[in-house]
Amino acid sequence: MPTDTFYRLPESKREHVLNALRKEITRSTFEAFSINNVVRECGISRGSFYQYFRSKEDIFLFFLADYQKSILSFASEKLRSNGGDLFDALSDSFRFAVRMLCYKDSRDFRHNLFCNMWMYEILWQKGMYGEAVSGEIMDFLNAIDRSRLNLADDTELYTLVEICMTLCMKDAAGVFMADDHESEVNERFNRKLSLLRKAYQK
Repeated sequence: MPTDTFYRLPESKREHVLNALRKEITRSTFEAFSINNVVRECGISRGSFYQYFRSKEDIFLFFLADYQKSILSFASEKLRSNGGDLFDALSDSFRFAVRMLCYKDSRDFRHNLFCNMWMYEILWQKGMYGEAVSGEIMDFLNAIDRSRLNLADDTELYTLVEICMTLCMKDAAGVFMADDHESEVNERFNRKLSLLRKAYQK
């Protein structure tokens, strides 16, 4: 994730760096991503750049967190408006996520950001959510009405949510990996979600 130094930059300089990063992700996979191209685009030294981001992993995690925050914020709002119904919120949030994955940013940017094995490996190593979205995930978990669910304790709730999020990631990947239409992706996810609803909703 970005360093404190990055966040202290003037807004115009911060946006200039972010635009250069978006441009490089748009034209490069994770493996081919070049920090040299970014520093040339920004007109800064490589040493200066490393005061903003420690590695290309941090760069990709920063942009992934932007998507995660939007989705979690939407999901938490759904929970607050539907009385804490986890499964309804997940269904609506998945549709929101797929729509965003289909249309937010350019297709090449989205493809290169999400379609790499490194992303999945790092998410498993660091957990589904990093520090950058810890507040958002806690808001989401706290908005769930646990009395609606057939669960023994918080550990089982966290496990259920992790299962659901894993399904979300796997099925949403169809937008990129197989160029599935968003209606197909939504239908596939909701079939699985309905089985979980039968098993865990009172």
